[in-house]
Amino acid sequence: MDKNEFQQLIHKQIPIINAMGIDVLEFTPYKVRISAKLNPNINDKGTAFGGSISCLMTLCGWAMTFANIKESYPDANIVIQKNTIEYLVPIKKDFIAECTLENEDDKKNFLEMYSKHKKGKLDLKVTCYDKDVLLVKYQGRYVAFH
Repeated sequence: MDKNEFQQLIHKQIPIINAMGIDVLEFTPYKVRISAKLNPNINDKGTAFGGSISCLMTLCGWAMTFANIKESYPDANIVIQKNTIEYLVPIKKDFIAECTLENEDDKKNFLEMYSKHKKGKLDLKVTCYDKDVLLVKYQGRYVAFH
């Protein structure tokens, strides 16, 4: 599945995505980048609403999990089990979440666990930067199950 097909899928299956101005910039098993427009996600301070940021970061990790399991196991379901987020700097413009899968063993273990038990977990980090300034740090555990 390419980034355009994935974007169509999430816009169809996750209604809130339509209102957030979400755009899938990159969608591979090793890197996912998803942007959101500031205007539909603005708070009373004129910065990005924390709930919208959390939604984007969660979606980015979910997309990485999707990119890594759906080719081998198209019937797998994916949910977020737990997450933590740190809002480090207020976001004052359109923003991008990025998730990179750097450890091939993490993917291998995830797929092996799913193959054996029809359930696997993947721990991911997602970041949001403005140039070289880290705005948000996120960690999430995603579970795929049959």
